[in-house]
This record gives sequence, C-alpha cells and structure tokens, in this order.
Amino acid sequence: MEARQIQRDTKILLTDLAADREKEAGLAKYRGMLAAAFSSYALIKLSLNFFTLCEMEQDTEAAENGEHGEDYWTALGLVRSILGDSPEKEEAKTRAFRDRITARMKVLTAYTDFFELHEYILNRKEAGLLDECEKISPEQLAEEAFSFVFSDQDKMVINTRIQSVVEQLPVRMTKQRFYDIVSEAVALYKGGELQSAKDFIESLGDAALLHLPEGFDTEYPELKQTRELFDAVTYKELDREEYEVLSRELAAVTRTMEGLATGDLLLQEIINDILIVQLTAPLADREYMDDRYSVAKEILETILTSDKELPAERFDNWFLSLEGAQEEAYETLLLLEGSLESYADELSDEEAKALRTADLLTSTSLFMDLDQSSIHVVEEKAEEAEIEKLKTEFFEACDATFAGLSKEEKRSRMAKVLSMVPVFFNSRDEIKEYFLYALENCRDDSELTAVSRIIHDMIQG
Repeated sequence: MEARQIQRDTKILLTDLAADREKEAGLAKYRGMLAAAFSSYALIKLSLNFFTLCEMEQDTEAAENGEHGEDYWTALGLVRSILGDSPEKEEAKTRAFRDRITARMKVLTAYTDFFELHEYILNRKEAGLLDECEKISPEQLAEEAFSFVFSDQDKMVINTRIQSVVEQLPVRMTKQRFYDIVSEAVALYKGGELQSAKDFIESLGDAALLHLPEGFDTEYPELKQTRELFDAVTYKELDREEYEVLSRELAAVTRTMEGLATGDLLLQEIINDILIVQLTAPLADREYMDDRYSVAKEILETILTSDKELPAERFDNWFLSLEGAQEEAYETLLLLEGSLESYADELSDEEAKALRTADLLTSTSLFMDLDQSSIHVVEEKAEEAEIEKLKTEFFEACDATFAGLSKEEKRSRMAKVLSMVPVFFNSRDEIKEYFLYALENCRDDSELTAVSRIIHDMIQG
C-alpha cells in the first residue's frame, strides 16, 4: 500500500479508537498497522545501511584477500534470517550480538575519554614547548569569556557556555572544594527519582574514568599499546621531542577510534533494525506494509546472493525509488506509536512487550537498554541516606583513582567533571570572579596561551 494511503487509514483508525467505535476490531487493526509500520521503517532503513556496511567491508584489505570479520558474517546471517518465513527465530542471537557491540562501544568510549583527558594536558604544554607563548592579560581574557557567556539571552545557552568555559579553565581549587561542588550537584536530586541520581553519578564517574568497563585491557590491543605510552609519561619533565611524539600518537589514535566508532555505530543501527523486524513482523498486517518494503527486501536479497561486485546500476535504480521512503515510513510510524501507551494494556503482554521494545529501538539512543520499561510507574525516591551513600562512594572512588595520578592528570579529570555538573555559581559576579581567579592562577604562560586560544575559538564559533 502507498505511504499516503496508509497515513490516511491511520488517521481514520485513530479517530475511531478515540471515539470508542468498534474498539475490539480497532485494537486488532491498530496492532497490525503499528507492527507493519515498525517493520516497514526498519527494513527500508536496514537496506540502505546494510548496503553501506557491505561497501565498507569490500574496501578493507582483508576483503581483498577473501576474508571477512566475525561481525560481518554474523550480520549477514541475521539479515538472511529475517527474509525468511520466521524472522523471529534468531531473536536471541540478535540480542546477544547487540549486547556484544554495546559492551565494545563502552570500552571505546572509555578510551575516547582517556585520550581526551591527555589531550587537555598536552594542549596546555604546547605553547611553552614550541616557543609560541603569547602575552595574555588575564583580566581582559576573563572579561571576554564573561561577555561571551552572556551574549545570549537563552538561559540554557548561557549555562552550556559557562560549563564549556569552566571545562577549559585551569582547575585551581582544593579537593574539598571540588567535592563540595559535586555534593551540591547531587543534592539537587533529593526527593526525585533515585535512578536519575545514580545515572548522574555514574556519568561523572565515567568521565573521570573512576570505573573502567569490562574489556578495557583486552578489547583493543592497539589502543592499549598507545594508552600505556601515555600512562608512562611524566608531564612535569616533558620535553619538546616527547611532546611531538605524543602529539603524533594522539592524532593517529584519534583517527583509529573514529573509524572504529563509525563502524560500530553503523553496525548497531543494523542490529537494531533487524531486531525490530524480528519483534514486529509476526504481528504485522501485511496489507499495511509500505510498497517500498518489497524494494528494500529485494535490495537485501540481492546483496546476500551477490558473490563479489554488487550490480551498481540496479542498486542505483532501487535507491532512486526509495528516495524519501525512510522519512515517509517514519512519519507513519510516529502517527501510530504516539498512541501505543494508550492501548498497550489492552493488548496481550507479549504483543505489548514486543511493540514497546521496538519503540525503544527507534529512540535516539542506539545503545538504549532494552530492559528499561517505556512506562514510569512508581519510582524509588532519592532520600537523604541514598544521596549521602552515592556521594560517599563517588568521593572514595575519586580518592582511590587520583592517588595514582600526576597533578596534571588529576586536574584534567576534575575539569571534565566540573563541566558536567549544573552551574555552581550564585551570581554573575561569582562567575566573573571565578574566571579571573582561574586565569590569574595559570601555572605559566604556556597554560594561559592555551586557554586563551581555546576560549577565542569558542567565541568565534
């Protein structure tokens, strides 16, 4: 059926359901239409992304030798399974694959944080080691940073800019003052949802690398090798030659991580769409499958049966026919899924769970925890005792981790955490005073030059 006709029928159905007309038949139709919308959208998107994955794989050196990685073969097998009569049969395998990629991305994110923290330090050493120090007026720079922050009237923009500037300013505060700021931020969750407070503390701990994910030492040997190089650095004694080596290594490892992240993000999109089809195709009313569903299916079947080169002309024609299809399919899906919670309790538990999980899989977070419920019923409240426990655990983890770090590394992690807490100033005067104090207490001209360059980059956009 054409997308426009599906959308017209969808609006009629939702109107009838809202008016309580022929509700039993309407709910059955709603389930079939929503499942079809999920399946159509997922398969159309999957056909485009899977083609991209195969193209990327063909360009690798291993592919030229007739070899492919385990991830590629697993994805290939799962795509093949959803094109058959029982698309749901490999759901457990898909979930396990998704968990593996999610765990791998956590490791990669931790490595990204690790190298960003060291980049923070190197940036502050650069000007001095390369004889590029500039004469900077702390008073003038503080005024420029302050003016930049308040050049917009939007409170959210102002707060974001404050956090961005604070992240780049030298950390010149006692450990106790740092803990007080974090303590005040966590206290804001008192009386709210305990899980939100836990998530906030976890995000701070991840940023400061207090708890490294499983596989951090084993998942990426090439990243570990570079990490050990940075772990061995004594920043107090860093010279120009070592700085240049570290800068080259940092640039190279950043490119490597970007490539790894690009591949895993694409792979996770593919896995999510496979899982959506597995969950919803058995519930779908085939009458309401988007006409382009068959085109997407043909693309996938052709990829699976092609030995080497993919027939470019045929794919060009298919992709031309799919132009705008993903957007239209998503528009239909939005019309239907917006009412899911209104009618989910009137579906069977199995149907509701499948559709809710598919809903999670279409969220903006590719790595969404599928054990989460899309409904918030009664959440545990964050009482004083729980808040104190969370703070104590965080501070103890900081003490244990910071004990083995250099002053530069501790400050880089503190700066990262400070950039993530809500604005901790009570007035504009406090903000200006903090900016000036931090800049006046830069360790040397090299650090002041680095901060000046970064702040001016922010100002210039």
